[in-house]
Amino acid sequence: MRSSSELRDPLHQVSGPATAWTTVNAAEAMPGVLTPLGISFWLPACELGLRAAFRDFGVLAPAEVRVPAAVDDRISGVFHGRYAANLDVLRAMADLTPGSSGDQMERQLFGSVREGVQRNSSKRRYPVVAVKAPRAVATLPKQLRAATATADAAWRSLVAAAGRDAPAVGLLAQAEHNVTASLRTHMLATMLGQAAFDNLTKLAARAGRPGLELSLAGGYGPLEETRLVAGLWAVRDGTQTLEAFVHEFGFHGPDEGELSSVSWREDAAPVRALVESFRGLAESSRPEVISRERMAAREQAEADLLAALPRATRGAARLMLRFDRTYLPMREVSKANFLKGIDSARAVSRAIGRELHRHGKLDAPDDVFYLTVEEVMGLPDNARELVTFRRERRTEYLTLQLPELWVGAPPRISTEPDLAPSDGVVRGIAAGQGQVTGRVRIIADIGTDELLPGEVLVCETTDPSWAAAFPLACAVVIDVGGVMSHGAIVAREFGIPCVINTRTGTRELATGDLVTVDGTAGTVTLLERALSV
Repeated sequence: MRSSSELRDPLHQVSGPATAWTTVNAAEAMPGVLTPLGISFWLPACELGLRAAFRDFGVLAPAEVRVPAAVDDRISGVFHGRYAANLDVLRAMADLTPGSSGDQMERQLFGSVREGVQRNSSKRRYPVVAVKAPRAVATLPKQLRAATATADAAWRSLVAAAGRDAPAVGLLAQAEHNVTASLRTHMLATMLGQAAFDNLTKLAARAGRPGLELSLAGGYGPLEETRLVAGLWAVRDGTQTLEAFVHEFGFHGPDEGELSSVSWREDAAPVRALVESFRGLAESSRPEVISRERMAAREQAEADLLAALPRATRGAARLMLRFDRTYLPMREVSKANFLKGIDSARAVSRAIGRELHRHGKLDAPDDVFYLTVEEVMGLPDNARELVTFRRERRTEYLTLQLPELWVGAPPRISTEPDLAPSDGVVRGIAAGQGQVTGRVRIIADIGTDELLPGEVLVCETTDPSWAAAFPLACAVVIDVGGVMSHGAIVAREFGIPCVINTRTGTRELATGDLVTVDGTAGTVTLLERALSV
């Protein structure tokens, strides 16, 4: 076998010495240690899709919609198997965007702003943005409706073709194109959603009601995730079959951003378990009931806000609230679109693996996930050798952690021991109003770990499949993210307290601990340690 220096490791890139990287919030899209096929599929699609969105907004020139040769010039990268965001590139784009800034972007997406970071705000793209941005804003609702229909049709078509073991290599390129297109509208929706939340924060502060934005940023009616939960209730009630539910939502599943994971389309056992968990819920937990309550709470918060503002500013505030009601809910719809693209790539990849195994080119169908997209397109002679080397390297990466933020090369950190909050309080960002006391349940995998009704869900991060568990939780505590992260958005829609970006909550707390979660203050207070067994 060749030495490791002769075998390429697609799960680890080399950063320049001054580039800042973070896994905070990036892990929401791609959690854990990825596979070579997963990361080689995702990184180009992410780069091109996000850059295309910034071009649509006028922030980037058309020539800048490309995958830069240097890792340090790209939006994201991979280190020791973990997906990371390039803070310097993202800050530079935000600094070119009117009404935004690098600080604002970093705080919203990653929970905080680094001390001593250089500010480089520039107005050089403002004239272009002034022309292009209004059109991007005005046309996004129509674009998103069209993109949703296209993403759904493509998902169903590619999954069906993969199931017939049709020639699949070309289908993988098609799936990557679909994800790139979906990420373009997703990034536009994310940018406008961030602007909408900033509007609410500023309005609440101007009215002398800081924190009211958490009540204002929810209750917008059925979101993608509340539709998913309504579907589970329908299966529970017998008004919808499990097959019909999977037909609509089967692209979801554990670690759904990774190609090698198993979606509900492939294994519906996690769905059955969730349906059984729902049997213990009260009628007041139905999504349509919660949706009406949250909508009423949001309308009351809007009335309170307008009443607290000077009369002369209320007209402008109403227009801003209308903007927020339109654009804040779009992020979750656009996210579902690219997840459908990933699931279609998952189905195609498995078909390719079966074909290569059948022809004796791989030892097992799932070995395909240890090749890159380029290698799948033209299988190298040393494919088996690459698979063996990369399996061993990925196993090593699973024993390591990365810091939340680093500059240059990331240090290799062995899995850290559990901690205890020094003063009995775990602190994070206030992301969903309310206060509740309950027992903790640490959840690593929502597909296999059971959450009981009324428990406090504590986890590292969430993806859309986790929304199915939110009706069971009395509160949510999440290690990574910000107020516009998926978990925070869904918690607000379900009206449960949420503390996000605790960084170490899953290690400072333990299943069975009695805590008070204050989603308005952003604190989790330990009242009683779980009894040891």
